[in-house]
Amino acid sequence: MNNIRISDSYKWIVLTISFAMMLCFSLSLQALPPLFEQIMKDIPFSNSQAGVLMGAYAIPGIFLPFIVAYLAKRFDIKKLIIIALIVMIVGLVCFTFAASFSLLILFRLLAGIGATVLVVLSPLLITMFFDQKSIGIGMGIFNAAVPLGTVLPANFFGSLGRLLGWKAVVAGVAGFIGVVLLLVIFALSLQKNKGPTSSNDSQNESMPKFRGSLGLYFLAAIWVFSNIQLLAYVTFGPQFYQSIGLSDQRSGFLTSLVMLGSIFLAPIIGVVIDKTGRKKPYLYIGSVFILVSFVALAAHFPGLPVWAVGLGIGFAPIAVFVFAHLPETVKPHEIGMGMGMLTIAANLGTTIGPSTLGFILDHTQSNFFISFTFLAVISLLIIVFSLRLKSR
Repeated sequence: MNNIRISDSYKWIVLTISFAMMLCFSLSLQALPPLFEQIMKDIPFSNSQAGVLMGAYAIPGIFLPFIVAYLAKRFDIKKLIIIALIVMIVGLVCFTFAASFSLLILFRLLAGIGATVLVVLSPLLITMFFDQKSIGIGMGIFNAAVPLGTVLPANFFGSLGRLLGWKAVVAGVAGFIGVVLLLVIFALSLQKNKGPTSSNDSQNESMPKFRGSLGLYFLAAIWVFSNIQLLAYVTFGPQFYQSIGLSDQRSGFLTSLVMLGSIFLAPIIGVVIDKTGRKKPYLYIGSVFILVSFVALAAHFPGLPVWAVGLGIGFAPIAVFVFAHLPETVKPHEIGMGMGMLTIAANLGTTIGPSTLGFILDHTQSNFFISFTFLAVISLLIIVFSLRLKSR
């Protein structure tokens, strides 16, 4: 493939491909909660094990991001993405043939390995093609992929699972990833990463070491806590709404509202950040919305849809803030490694959140007042870390 001239219009094609890859990640991650009841009929497991099954997808993302970031500097990024998509497809297909909980975990881990590569490289493509004047809108649109990939399963996968069976739904996700694989093969054009031509080049490339910054570590902590809240709620939100007498369909819809808000608000927030240059106020406002909404849900305040929407409004600015603020916390040559750290943070949150809330539910007889109060307190920690967050 010949090196291409990066045109202003081509960056939108790259954004579309990056969006589709993150949609693959999100659909594969969020496919399980609406299908848990049906999967349990074939392979029984507890709330804690359900949380572990959700978190297993993110475990590779704790250990692999820096390796992926390193490989992205040394090898062809497009080839890495293609391999990652193939690994995800294999993991999902094998998942449908699993006959035990241990095999479900194994194939969930395999899919998570491919997903980790996508999560690191997808936003990296945005930083490669969008400059600081337009990165806000780029990240705003890009970060709508995960909410969309949560809304669709929450509203449709449960019904589709009852109609077609959970295995068919998971296989359908694998089919969608296959379509994205073809899109990457035929539409994504990147300059090849050429390895060092001499030992001196190799030494020069290896000299800048990644040390990060205090700001990056605070930013990563914010991202960990935010993902703990989000994934715990998305995993057990349907169970909460069902426990107060709502139908499966309405429970899924109310849970999905946490992401529906981000689909529409994230791009708008990105534009506002580009225009004003201010980021922190939106993080504070979002954290307060999340805190109040979790307290209201825990106490069963009237107007459940209002608090469900409140969570969506609260989470919308956090992802845009985290990725848009990253370039201000690291040196230019450290962006890839910074993305790797944020990926580790997200996957730590994804691993810890569902399993921790599942543990709390199992040991409090499914007491959601305690569980949601725990999630509300995390917003206070996010605010504390954001107060200490400084630009490089």
